[in-house]
Amino acid sequence: MVKSDKLIQLHTIILLWGFTPVLGKLISFGALDLVWYRLALAIVSLMAFVWFKKQSLHLNPVQIIKLLVIGCIVGLHWYFFYHAIKVSNVSVAMAGFSTITLFASLLQPLLLKQRFFWGDFIYGIILVIGLGIIFKFETSQIAGLIYGILAALTGAFFGVYNGKLIQVHGAYKITFYEFSGALIFISMVKLFLSETGFELPALSISDGVYLLVLSVFCTTIAFTWSVEILKHFTPLTVIITNNLEPVYGIVFSLLLFADTEYMSNGFYAGVLIILTSVFTYPLIKAKFSSKSS
Repeated sequence: MVKSDKLIQLHTIILLWGFTPVLGKLISFGALDLVWYRLALAIVSLMAFVWFKKQSLHLNPVQIIKLLVIGCIVGLHWYFFYHAIKVSNVSVAMAGFSTITLFASLLQPLLLKQRFFWGDFIYGIILVIGLGIIFKFETSQIAGLIYGILAALTGAFFGVYNGKLIQVHGAYKITFYEFSGALIFISMVKLFLSETGFELPALSISDGVYLLVLSVFCTTIAFTWSVEILKHFTPLTVIITNNLEPVYGIVFSLLLFADTEYMSNGFYAGVLIILTSVFTYPLIKAKFSSKSS
């Protein structure tokens, strides 16, 4: 039986993550620069936590390289996530991101060598139907939806894989090296692919405050907790609970950005299908798993 404090911690993490798209919308510059600043500030705050907690970051070179590579996927995930918000709005980005459970259900058997659940295929079809309805009614928002789905795919990959890594390494080590890999990756992208090269926008006071909240509370603390909590929950359980993030994100965005966030009835019908399938999925899977055992 998982202790109630771990459940509270898990839902606190999801609540913090639910506010990240709102902060991304409030920050004035583009996704690439936003992610770079987020990672740089997060690494600084993480180092402060490591020093305070007297944690060791020692690993052998092979282990470090592996974590740095996973970190590249973390950086790509955050770029997709915030780019989705920048090219559309929070509601559309979160609708695409809500497919993370589908990708996690497919990746967990592959990465963790677990048995595949046949219901995942049916569940995936239902999700595709929900996405198809959104595509039909929100043709002008397709880019945001696609980037949201890509954010879900990359997020599911490192979310599941971290469930394997936490059995070997501590949460601070995983977080530090993955963030470092993400920062190196984003810096390389800025240097070689950005039209302006490695040039960072100046920070206004409001952008600085939003970035500090995003980097310290919603990134360093929430991400480290999310890795640590994999000792108590399966990766899929954490990701299924994380389906509350799109709900929180859409609700927060409607409250703060009502004029740009209200969508067509078709959009909400598609989102309702996706979220209904997402929340009923663990119940159905648990029922069939108990019958087969």
